[in-house]
Amino acid sequence: MIKFDAAYNMVMDSAFSTGAEEVHFTESAGRILINSVKSDIDMPPFDRSKVDGYACRQADIGKTLLVVEIVAAGMQPQKNIEPGMCSRIMTGAALPSGADFVFMFEESEPAGENMVRYCGKSPRCNISYRAEDVISGEVVLKTGCIIRPQEIAIMAMAGCTKILVGKKARVGIVSTGNELIEPDKKPSATQIRNSNAWQLLAQVERAGGIGKYYGIAADNKESTSKFIETALSENDIVVITGGVSAGDFDLVPGVLGDQGLKMLFDSVAVQPGKPMKLFTGNRKIVFGLPGNPVAAFVQFEVIVRPLIAKMMGATFALSNSINLVLGTDYSRKIADRMAWIPVSLNKLGEVIPLEYHGSGHIASLHEATGLMSVPQGQSWIQKGETVSVRPV
Repeated sequence: MIKFDAAYNMVMDSAFSTGAEEVHFTESAGRILINSVKSDIDMPPFDRSKVDGYACRQADIGKTLLVVEIVAAGMQPQKNIEPGMCSRIMTGAALPSGADFVFMFEESEPAGENMVRYCGKSPRCNISYRAEDVISGEVVLKTGCIIRPQEIAIMAMAGCTKILVGKKARVGIVSTGNELIEPDKKPSATQIRNSNAWQLLAQVERAGGIGKYYGIAADNKESTSKFIETALSENDIVVITGGVSAGDFDLVPGVLGDQGLKMLFDSVAVQPGKPMKLFTGNRKIVFGLPGNPVAAFVQFEVIVRPLIAKMMGATFALSNSINLVLGTDYSRKIADRMAWIPVSLNKLGEVIPLEYHGSGHIASLHEATGLMSVPQGQSWIQKGETVSVRPV
């Protein structure tokens, strides 16, 4: 059994690139940017007004000014601003030559036909200057970032419509166990519905990968081998739930060994998820996750999801934990393993551990907004202390 940090590092060290492909920027949400993006223009591209108001010379503030034209957004100003003049200007419109100040409509008063005067108290220039945000040729998005709506907006402004992104990792899901049936069937007294596979498929999709479910392998070597061999042939990563402990019917390690894969670790000092295993070989990465649904969910989030991101080109934000204040005392009886505890936030933004009965208590995740990490050996955390939380 190895510590969680050591297991995490082994997993990350096993990553290989899924390659890259060109896509239109409008289809890139959730993908990983492979090539950096540079702007082909200054941002803003010209001096422009931040407000609806009057463009004038700052030296003329307080004087009665002649309104010489109206400048709308997208219009090229036709008049130069000279002493005693101003232009009525709209938000985003180009600043007329000679103007170095804009005062808002709300801070003006009429002073005769086509005449206006500033009547505010705290004058601000209200101008966005050319290139104050971005200089033409400047990198606006760095390689390895996860593309969100705000990155798409930046690409649009930068004129970058075709980009390279990491190819989506292909992840196969295999469930094992004679006790499992699919959700559309009614379980007998000794059966349970398979929730892990559908949970994991949704997690793969959220992680930006392409998931494929292969079904439930029976507890015999022939069935287990068939499902795993097919999944290995079609995917970069295979996630197998169940069959990874030390019981009579836990066949996965032997089957993977027959496929030429090497086991890098066989258990981790983590709760939930102790029986987790990692196998690699032939440009394949295989996780053996416990059959308990909370354990499968947690270990996918904290160890498999970062791997998927790295393989698709992510260079940062692989572990997006944040530090928050604990809103109540927390204790546990056994502290021999590092723990991930489902938590929510109260109205003050403080962390509140949820009622949690163990790795089979999938309902505990319904209200969870994060997973709080509790270091190995620590059994008590006092209210008001800072804790590390992984959003989920």
